[in-house]
Amino acid sequence: MTTLTAVGRQQAAQRHQQLDLSAYDRIRVSPLRRTRETAAIVTAGYTGPVTTDDRLLEAAYGDWTGQLTQDLQTRYPAAFEPLTREVLPVWLPRVGGESYLAIQRRLGQLLAELVVDHPTDHVLLISHGLTIKNAALLMLAAPATMALPEPTNLSLTRTRIDPVTGHRYLLSYSEGL
Repeated sequence: MTTLTAVGRQQAAQRHQQLDLSAYDRIRVSPLRRTRETAAIVTAGYTGPVTTDDRLLEAAYGDWTGQLTQDLQTRYPAAFEPLTREVLPVWLPRVGGESYLAIQRRLGQLLAELVVDHPTDHVLLISHGLTIKNAALLMLAAPATMALPEPTNLSLTRTRIDPVTGHRYLLSYSEGL
């Protein structure tokens, strides 16, 4: 388990300064330690409900879990997209990891639950790059693709689901600090 770095803490504090937490009715966070540390800084002073949700976990990387991306890129160059240097969607299942479809299924369950249980709420989700990318692909009803790079750390992606029609909107993606 990794912990938040000094740079990560600084970025989280910067996002905290930029984010109007009063706009959110609830916050859901990935239960991974680094993400909870980030959330504690970003949501400091927030008085609404903050809960963890396993459906916001980072993708399962199978046999690659815990290995450095640089090492994997050296050992398995064909598994990574040359421009973005991200793992190709077909590779995670090959090493016992989670497919984009599996990530989208769990995110779809979470989003449907939020729309049904809290149709008028504004919810802040704090998660991981590949998970957020898959949420954006789900909102766009787009296939697994490398055309959409993973969002940057501490960026904001804004979405909306109309609780009446079910229409999904990707309002912005990877808004930087």
